Amino acid sequence: MSAAKQLSYGLDEIQEAISNEELAPKLSNWVEKAIEAFDANGEPNYVDSKGELIEGIYINMPNDLYHSLPALSSSQLKEFKESPPHYYRKYLSGIEVKRTLQTQRTLDAGTLGHELILEPEDFYNKYFRELLPIDEPDALHTEAQIKAELEKHNLKTTGTKAVKAERLVKHDPNARVFEHLLRLNREKEGAQSTAVIEGEEKTLYGGKLGVDGQVWDSAIRIVKSLKNEPQADAYINYGLPEVAIISRCPRSGLLLKVKFDWLRFDDEAADVKTTRSANPDDFSRQMRSLKYDLQQAFYTYVASLVGINIRRFLFVTVEYASADYCQLFKIKDTRLAKAFAEMHLAKDEFVECKRSGKWLSRYSGSVIELD
Repeated sequence: MSAAKQLSYGLDEIQEAISNEELAPKLSNWVEKAIEAFDANGEPNYVDSKGELIEGIYINMPNDLYHSLPALSSSQLKEFKESPPHYYRKYLSGIEVKRTLQTQRTLDAGTLGHELILEPEDFYNKYFRELLPIDEPDALHTEAQIKAELEKHNLKTTGTKAVKAERLVKHDPNARVFEHLLRLNREKEGAQSTAVIEGEEKTLYGGKLGVDGQVWDSAIRIVKSLKNEPQADAYINYGLPEVAIISRCPRSGLLLKVKFDWLRFDDEAADVKTTRSANPDDFSRQMRSLKYDLQQAFYTYVASLVGINIRRFLFVTVEYASADYCQLFKIKDTRLAKAFAEMHLAKDEFVECKRSGKWLSRYSGSVIELD
């Protein structure tokens, strides 16, 4: 066995542990302290009358709102630890570099699969599947096919492909022209409208955004892979998704924020990762590269500040590009202990950078000799 030891946690075992009288008093019962991000009138519960953040546990907080909260997140701390100048440019400089198509957030299968696992009802209210040519193999797809059909009906064959398709459908509403079927598939969702999403104007149908059919199908496979892994399916249960916590660090004075993918009622947590490879050796390298250990330490620490002692934290990884399967991972306690020390040190360095106003590279002032 390589980088990871085999885990075995079943739902029955977990629920039996929860019902144990000795364990029960140790649970935080955090759900009793959690509140909705907004009240019945749509007013925010997470800020006071002065607009200051209120420490607490919040549910149903939209992602874009969470990311906008003026508190330090694990992603921000990881970026700062990697490079203070990069952190400054991204979060503090006020310089906005126009994003190219490649750097814009895209609705890829991993992003959608993540949403579908955690909040399926919301997913189907936000998106719909776009039709693929392969879904309608007998439809007229090419301009030559449409032209031939027009000639069969003694209709004009001039104009663009779109004009020809419209002419054919007007003459024969039952004509199976792919572009027409594509439009019908969109219109059945509801009226067309526009909305600005991630800084771009998008066309919606019935308030839903169309997703490329191949991406949609991959997202469905991601969910299926997780459901087919009994331990993962049982673990993402008995809790709530997207639980946000805001708390102030007594050591640094910083306001901190986290948003758990899944927080169980028995104080266990899961972080869902869609990955290129769920092979233990590959994911171990990914864990080190993307500092998942620092993320877990940060999440665990922030939870502890509101009285939640995270008893177990698992990474639920799903590979979908080259294969379809799910694997659970747990970071070793020895590695996690180092991550906690690194996290606290990074917070102290962050406070010093804020105090001095200097966000210098760790190599600033030195000449690095290259081989």
